[in-house]
Amino acid sequence: MKKKWSIEPYLWLLPAMVLFAVFTFYPFLRTCYMSLHIVNTMGEIKRFVGLENYFYILKDKNFIQSIINTFVYVIISVPIANILGLILALLANKKRKLSRIYEVLFSLPMAMSMSVSAIIFQLMYNPSFGVINYITGLDINWLNDERYAMLAISIISIWMSAGYGFLFMLSAVRNIPEEIIESAELEGAGPLQKCRYIYIPLTSSTMFFLICTSLASSMMMTALVNVLTEGGPFGSTQTIIYYMYNQFAVGGNYTNAFPAAVIGFLLSAAVMGISFLFEKRGVYYQ
Repeated sequence: MKKKWSIEPYLWLLPAMVLFAVFTFYPFLRTCYMSLHIVNTMGEIKRFVGLENYFYILKDKNFIQSIINTFVYVIISVPIANILGLILALLANKKRKLSRIYEVLFSLPMAMSMSVSAIIFQLMYNPSFGVINYITGLDINWLNDERYAMLAISIISIWMSAGYGFLFMLSAVRNIPEEIIESAELEGAGPLQKCRYIYIPLTSSTMFFLICTSLASSMMMTALVNVLTEGGPFGSTQTIIYYMYNQFAVGGNYTNAFPAAVIGFLLSAAVMGISFLFEKRGVYYQ
């Protein structure tokens, strides 16, 4: 029996596809096209040069440093933020009288504006009267020392992202059937064993989603750098997207900005592709 073809599903998808085509696909394809040309400060194409722009930018030490900085930021912030979200979800798993209070407190950072959070942490990082140096007894100029600046920015990102991960992981943890937990407890499983053999496997699909979304956003991060350090000190916090922004917005150098954007997209796609390689091995779908 032949299936009846219907146009209705395609009509439902049409508005979304039009928006994607106008605001995502077309700009990306135009960026790829422009990256193959010499472009003046007015954004006008002067001549076709093929891949020369890419060869040129890959010889730029600042751009290579921005790639390294981006991956350092991703390696620090993504795992810690998601693991912290899982830990908070496990702590808040059982509903108590005060559950709503600490659930709100755990998730509150995700509601904070990026610029407001940056300014608050800028005061906390102040080497003279900042609360972080005061509590820890350290004498570190967090945002003006190239050894610690990227770490300082990563800490802000972790603080802001953990609440988002907490909400998803809390939902996943609470959706685990009670029968499984009770059976494990009857078998003598302790907290660590339950975490390893029950909570982590049965919430792995949610964790995988969080890792993918945080990888994509972290590879594109620029707001914290723009507000706090402007790529400094000595380029130690300059990311790929900030490099691109600095090229066209500050220097009017579209010829470098377009290939930087394409390379940033390709690197992000590669990172996402690598994460999907581990999906079948480490992700369990109930």
